[in-house]
Amino acid sequence: MLRFFRINDPYRLVFIFLILVVIRVVQSSFIEGQFILELKWLLLGEWLDKGFKMYREAYDYTGPLAAMIYKFMDSLFGRSPFAHHVFSSLLIIFQAGLFNRILLRNKAFEENNYLPAFFYVIVALSIPDFMSLSPQLISMTFILKALSSVLRRIDNQATDELFLNSGLYVGTAAMIYLPAAIFFFVFLFSLIVFSSAIIRRHLLYFFGFTLVIGLCAVYFLWRGDIYYFTEFFLRQGLLIEAEQLLSVWEIVHIAGFIIAVFLIAVIKALSSSRLTNFQQRVQQVIWFMFLGGIVCFFLANKKTGLELLYMTPLLAYFLSHYFMLIKRRLFKIFMPGIVVFGLIGFNIYGYVNLLDRLLVPEIVVVEERVLVLDENFGYYLNKEACSPCFSKPLCSLAFDGLDYYEASATIYKMFDHAKPDLIIDEIGIAQRLFFRFPLLEEQYLRRDSKTYVRINN
Repeated sequence: MLRFFRINDPYRLVFIFLILVVIRVVQSSFIEGQFILELKWLLLGEWLDKGFKMYREAYDYTGPLAAMIYKFMDSLFGRSPFAHHVFSSLLIIFQAGLFNRILLRNKAFEENNYLPAFFYVIVALSIPDFMSLSPQLISMTFILKALSSVLRRIDNQATDELFLNSGLYVGTAAMIYLPAAIFFFVFLFSLIVFSSAIIRRHLLYFFGFTLVIGLCAVYFLWRGDIYYFTEFFLRQGLLIEAEQLLSVWEIVHIAGFIIAVFLIAVIKALSSSRLTNFQQRVQQVIWFMFLGGIVCFFLANKKTGLELLYMTPLLAYFLSHYFMLIKRRLFKIFMPGIVVFGLIGFNIYGYVNLLDRLLVPEIVVVEERVLVLDENFGYYLNKEACSPCFSKPLCSLAFDGLDYYEASATIYKMFDHAKPDLIIDEIGIAQRLFFRFPLLEEQYLRRDSKTYVRINN
């Protein structure tokens, strides 16, 4: 089965992509409905595409570059989960090819083949929320580009561009998904330990990292939203209390087979392989990335297991190494099928048992334009986005600004623009809102303790 990919032929990526498509079609047939975070990103793109400003009028901690991508996707395809699935598939195959090329260029194994790309795809497809075009998945592209530059430097290719580019890539990843900033320290430590670069080049790495963040800050400063950028994204993005959509045990339950296979592969590879000094350094840098992925999980605002994507390179690396070392004929015949079908099958099994925690339950209301003052996306499954609230804590923080003229003016303009037919107040802010804006109160009739319906004139 794997012999086909043990050939150094770039066209093998075409077949890997076809395998990816087939697996995704099969997996999606087991799941009906929409994942919570996937719907959130679709709604965010739709809301921003209406002309609302990120952070000032969209209360969320999603990275500015990721938000820009979601807005662009909505302007091209509308609220289309299929478009997100297509682009996430393209990203995965691109990352697989990039990771494989990194290992080939650095001669990480004794033989050159496309097993790492194959296993990268298989592992990525066995991670929770595998269909989503998530910020974690998008940022992983730039983390791999940074890895390529760092390994070239460790291989004694000393040019200023390598340091600058590494910083630019990690900075871009951080502006897509803030916890990915931890890889700045991962790669800095790798450069210090495994290279003899002068301080000036390390400063170039730092400059590249801060340049991307600085450009984003300058953009929000020019727009007059620097407070919202620093408070909602930089500060609250790290300090906000995390929400456990899935507990650590449930994530381990979903990833149990991945962990078991990974341990077997690591034990076999470490006990049987003889690596050159540079190959050992490559392996160690990938181990550091794995540790960075663990830190990302603890920094995440919503615990769903998507941070396992950052551990994909190490898993793909050791699985490839393991299958190159297998000598017994019986193992060569049966182990690939057991691993591949086990990874995919165990993932489906985990989802079937946890779908009620991950899917959005639809909440049916008659009104077409609904504004929910809470992080409850069930109202929007079949309705357009009419709410700025994509994070409950940040929504509450934003409406504290009703006591200040500039913030309250922004909130009023947003309500006037959205013109919702129904307001559902699940965080208890509507009375303060109507007290501040009597003209807005005259447009709505209180239906019960938390719903207000628009009066038809």
